[in-house]
Amino acid sequence: MINKNILKNERGSLSIEFLGILPLYFLLFLLLWQVVASGYAVISLKAAASDAAQVYAVSEDYFETKEVIEKSIGGSSLLREHQFAIQSVAGNSDLFEIKITANHPLVFLPDAIANSALIPINSTATGKVLVP
Repeated sequence: MINKNILKNERGSLSIEFLGILPLYFLLFLLLWQVVASGYAVISLKAAASDAAQVYAVSEDYFETKEVIEKSIGGSSLLREHQFAIQSVAGNSDLFEIKITANHPLVFLPDAIANSALIPINSTATGKVLVP
């Protein structure tokens, strides 16, 4: 009779269930944080491409455009190894296209491993040269 009472006793079962589900909550929050960081990285790269297109449309200077991209991306830890290219659009000599490529690391990985798990992100902006 005592054994049946011990088996039917549910004291402490909530604590065990909580400890069992806790790692899943941690994984969920890590995934959510990665989604937020990736969204911010994409928006930052698009803003950098837009800023670069505005500067290149007015100045048509490669180095000034590079400086604006460096300033726009800054020392962000979410975007690494960025490169850009400026090309004229085929068929129209006034139009140009700026393409910026950067690598986005996974935020929850340590720095030693993060370099091997980079996600490439591209952003393009098209504009018209305003300088005669």
